[in-house]
Amino acid sequence: MWDRIEEIRALGAEVYGVSCDSHFAQAAWARELGIGFPFLSDWNREAIRAYDLRLDELAGYRDVPARAIVIVDRDGTIVHRDRAPLRQLPDVEAALVVLRSRAAR
Repeated sequence: MWDRIEEIRALGAEVYGVSCDSHFAQAAWARELGIGFPFLSDWNREAIRAYDLRLDELAGYRDVPARAIVIVDRDGTIVHRDRAPLRQLPDVEAALVVLRSRAAR
């Protein structure tokens, strides 16, 4: 997905990373990987519950987020949600199809 960020932005969308890690861990991770989009901390796990992205258990950890792409329109309506199976990534191409169709309106 990182190589598609400019295309996503050209379609009028913005990319945010969301994790349950602290902002200190997120900053270190983004710096190490050269990630060029903002991260938001879901420390209290409110977003993963609101967007139905909570995994009960993963590798011994409880209440963790699934990997997903969620597209929310300006009105706050979820127009696309792809929650990837364990050890897989969400489908960026499917998200781009949704963004392209909405941009064409």
